[in-house]
Amino acid sequence: MQLYPEEQIIFITNDLALKSIARIYTTNVQSLEEDKPDDYTGYKEITMSDDCMSDFYTNPNENEWNLQTGEYILVKNTNSEIVDRLCWNGEYYRHLDYKSFSSRWFGEVKPIKGDVYQQLACDSLMNNRITMLKGPAGTGKTYLALGFLLHMLDRGNIDKIIIFCNTVATKNSAKLGFYPGSRDEKLLDSQIGNLLISKLGDRIAVEELMEREKLILLPMSDIRGYDTTGMNAGIYISEAQNLDITLMKLALQRIGEDSICIIDGDAHTQVDDVHFAGANNGMRRASKVFRGSDVYGEVELKTIHRSKIAEIAQKL
Repeated sequence: MQLYPEEQIIFITNDLALKSIARIYTTNVQSLEEDKPDDYTGYKEITMSDDCMSDFYTNPNENEWNLQTGEYILVKNTNSEIVDRLCWNGEYYRHLDYKSFSSRWFGEVKPIKGDVYQQLACDSLMNNRITMLKGPAGTGKTYLALGFLLHMLDRGNIDKIIIFCNTVATKNSAKLGFYPGSRDEKLLDSQIGNLLISKLGDRIAVEELMEREKLILLPMSDIRGYDTTGMNAGIYISEAQNLDITLMKLALQRIGEDSICIIDGDAHTQVDDVHFAGANNGMRRASKVFRGSDVYGEVELKTIHRSKIAEIAQKL
């Protein structure tokens, strides 16, 4: 017998174990700081009439649409066609400034089929010290991140690429410790190694870069005390949706003044451990802290290019 059958029970806690138990008895479980969806994408899509567009271009120093520094605007006409792409730099709207990337290992990298969101991502990579790329699997996050870093390495703009390897296993898969061999061998046989080998073409290319110390794979478990100052490095934090706030803070505090950083992941659909979900997600927190900074850009990629199957699978 329920004493108050018409009353709704809300269980409020930040304790993950208590949340799991509470969900057995009620579906309404909330955090003390409720996990509200974050709809920030790094850009705004604005439809303008001819008169509105005329006023907009007449006053390029006015931030009428309240954009953050480093945030983009996609200008659409009344037919919903994108007619321009601009970035608010804190003082005025600037036009996109990017070119395709290329390297001996990766070939040419450019927005696939003119993908406008990838265009914004390329611009951010070229113009910011830290860029966050978000989006579902198959949208080109790794393609752009590795393509850009290898481009920078090939041209001598950076001296090495350091990948902070997130060794959190994909749901229901083996953890890193179960792979045989040395640390580097374990990493090459894990998810990050498979990713590098698939993108660069073969294992030999990856191992050659590692032997020359042009590519360093550093597990998140080993980064405490690490400092990239003086390394002139490109830092890549992949699968960042599987970092909590403490780990993300630790990773970003390793980055020296002469290094650049790319963060990628999908905090919406690819979190592989409940401990990294919601308000405790490091990727979400980093986005909120860094957005508006003059060293930061963020772009959410939307179009899945991998295959028709991958596009449909996103709906599962």
